[in-house]
Amino acid sequence: MNALAKDARSEGRLNLGPELLSAVLGHSLHATQLLVSSGGTSSRCAGDGLWTLDLKQRYREFCYQEGASEVRIGTGLTMAEVLEGLRSEQRALPIGLSGLPGSGFLLTGGMGPLSRSQGLAMDHIQRIEGVWGNGEPFNIHRDDTIGDQHSACCWRGLLGAAPFLAVVTAVELSTHPIKPLAVLQQRIAIEALPNWIRAAEEWPSSASLQWSWGDQLEIYAVQSGAAGGSDHWFGALAEQAAERCADQLSQPGFGRLTSDHAPLPSHCEVLGRLGGRWGEHAEAVVDCLREWMLRRPHPSCRISAQQLGGATSTVSPASTSFIHRNAEWKPWITAAWAPGDLQGRARALDWMDCVSTALWALNPGVHLAQIHDHLPGHAQELSDAFGSWLPSLQRLKAEIDPDQRLCPL
Repeated sequence: MNALAKDARSEGRLNLGPELLSAVLGHSLHATQLLVSSGGTSSRCAGDGLWTLDLKQRYREFCYQEGASEVRIGTGLTMAEVLEGLRSEQRALPIGLSGLPGSGFLLTGGMGPLSRSQGLAMDHIQRIEGVWGNGEPFNIHRDDTIGDQHSACCWRGLLGAAPFLAVVTAVELSTHPIKPLAVLQQRIAIEALPNWIRAAEEWPSSASLQWSWGDQLEIYAVQSGAAGGSDHWFGALAEQAAERCADQLSQPGFGRLTSDHAPLPSHCEVLGRLGGRWGEHAEAVVDCLREWMLRRPHPSCRISAQQLGGATSTVSPASTSFIHRNAEWKPWITAAWAPGDLQGRARALDWMDCVSTALWALNPGVHLAQIHDHLPGHAQELSDAFGSWLPSLQRLKAEIDPDQRLCPL
């Protein structure tokens, strides 16, 4: 569980089946905000003075539908559990850099090393079931939105903004055949990062670059469908051979080369931005980030990024709440501080805001993988995440979550 959420002074955790879930959300006597936990990796899966709806025990359905090559899952499963269940069918979904996240990963976008070749995890969703914030149950299939403006609006809202609108209890998703992967993970000099970034921007969509900057700078390049042969897409930049992995669960841990020391206990918040190619600006961006890394207030503060584009850009921006379909990079900032250190927390969050501002010119969008409704910048993050779609999203929330039982929008 996220360390910050684990240490929160929560009122408690609720394990509710569908009927009780509808009753609790629709009960006017309990008009306080409820938080939701699936994988438990978000800092807001628990909070001071708030109740958490825990999906892990009650919503663990897994059913592979061979004829349609689709899988139906309960939202209490982690992404690793979903992939484990699909292994016997030789099928998979594109997940992120870890198997720990739950359904929040799917419903807020779902970005990972295979996004460029297979699209966002969210784009694989065919059906969504759950309960609106007002307690009304729903069951919407992608096909139900054809010719039905209200259903289309609800569908668009759920894909990318579900935490503000509903408690999702089950989803059905299309799957892909499992493909082997080649993963190159190595430390590089800071001066080499711009060259890696520009090279990756010319790679085919079967390849993607991720990097993480802590005490050391790690690059993590992934190619899907790499059964053997040379990794010509690395070019002269690679200093070693790529590791062959049978599937996503076999990949080495992202970020493990960023430090030679075990991480100190810490609380953290994460902010992800979205933008286009860095190209000729890569040196200037990296130089700026180097200055901020020299000022990081805690050893676990870091800056990372993952590459998008390819298949992620083929979906209309108006079809989901993830509007930044032209994004080619998602840099994200991890602000960390020692548990209980309020001054350290303030310094870390200020550092995160400063780095975010420095990235804004090339990365004006926000990816709400973690929601910061408890922080001052929440309103601006909503604007940067949803753009001109935000007013319509707010009207939808006023209709289906009028008492603000879920995250404020």
